[in-house]
Amino acid sequence: MAMTRYTLTAPLLALAVVLFAFLMPLQASEVTYRVVGVASNDVLNVRDRIGVRGSTIVGVLPPGTGGIVWTGQQGRSGDGGLWYRVIHPRIPSGGWVNARFLSEEAQTAPPVLGAEPPGSLFKDHMAHQHAYRVVGVAANDVLNIRSGPGVSYGIVGMFAPNARDLRISGRIRTLSSGAVWVEVRSTGLPGNLGWVNGRFLDRMP
Repeated sequence: MAMTRYTLTAPLLALAVVLFAFLMPLQASEVTYRVVGVASNDVLNVRDRIGVRGSTIVGVLPPGTGGIVWTGQQGRSGDGGLWYRVIHPRIPSGGWVNARFLSEEAQTAPPVLGAEPPGSLFKDHMAHQHAYRVVGVAANDVLNIRSGPGVSYGIVGMFAPNARDLRISGRIRTLSSGAVWVEVRSTGLPGNLGWVNGRFLDRMP
C-alpha cells in the first residue's frame, strides 16, 4: 500500500494534541446533576471557558435546577477548582460550571417495554420503517444522542423528553452490559446520524 508522507511542525503537532484531548471526553456520563450550594436569590453562572477570569457568561441555572448532563469534559481553573462542561435545555450549546455546585441526582429505573426482551423492538428487519418516541426521560431532562454506541462517546445532540416521530437507521449494537444502542436519524447531527440507548425509545402505534 502506498503511503503519503506528511510533515507537521512542532507547534502544529502540539496544537493537534491539545485539540484532540479537548474534543474527546474521558468518560461522558448519563448521570444527571442538580445545582446545589447556590443561594435562593442567586444563580449558577455557565461560562464559555474554564474559570471566572477572562470568561464570558453564556447562561444561568437557578438553584435546584436538575437534569444537567456532564459531557465528560473537565479541567482545572487557575485557582485549582474543578470545572465541568455541561448541557441543559436552558443552555443547549453547553458551557462550563464549577463542579462544586453540582450534585448527582438519583437515577430512576429504566422503563419496561412490555414483556419483550431488551432490544427486540429494533431486531425486526422492518424496524427502520417505523416511527419511535422518547420514553422514560424526565420532563426537565433530555435524551443524549452520541457519536457511537455507548456513554464513552461524545454527545452530538439531544432529543426532547416528548420527542416523537423519530426514525432509526436499522443499525443496533448490544454492549457487554446488555444495553442495546440504536442508530437514529436526525437532521443537524454529523452525517444526520447518531446513537441513543434503546431503552429510551418505544415504537409509536
